[in-house]
Amino acid sequence: MTNVGQFLKDYGELISITLIPFILWYIGIKFQDRQAKNKAKENLFLSLMDKRKSNPISIDWADSLNTIDVVFQDNTKVRTAWRAYYDSLHQKSQHFENSNSFLLDLMSEIARDLGYKDLKQTDIDRFYNPIYFGNQSKNQQQLFDEIMRIYEHSKNLAEPFSDEEYQNYQEYLKEKRDNS
Repeated sequence: MTNVGQFLKDYGELISITLIPFILWYIGIKFQDRQAKNKAKENLFLSLMDKRKSNPISIDWADSLNTIDVVFQDNTKVRTAWRAYYDSLHQKSQHFENSNSFLLDLMSEIARDLGYKDLKQTDIDRFYNPIYFGNQSKNQQQLFDEIMRIYEHSKNLAEPFSDEEYQNYQEYLKEKRDNS
């Protein structure tokens, strides 16, 4: 025991001066890694919350959903809720009509993981969408429909189809839809 005590007395200060910076560096790296993961989770959640009722669905929304498995790799409850929501998104799924319920479950699990314990599903489901946005979307749809009507009834914007050409074109479109 005296040899160990003497060794620590002689070299303890040197060892501590050498090891402490490495220990602090390691702790700092772990802390930064944890902070980055939490920031990624927070950003994902905010992106999902921000675009949850967008119509049509945005690319950011789909991208955010597609990163859930990576960002929440350590949380099986979130990943299970994501799989359930994913399955409900398919039109042939028996849960397609209730996909919003599965979305709320997913968002609740993510909120719990982030520490938003008082955030209820009713809070998550509430979404402000001004009438102006609905009118704007409706106007864009009307414009699109009108442009499509013009394209479908004309060779180009300046030259309409004759009745016979229009009939042939409609038959062509029908065949094309049937073959796809």
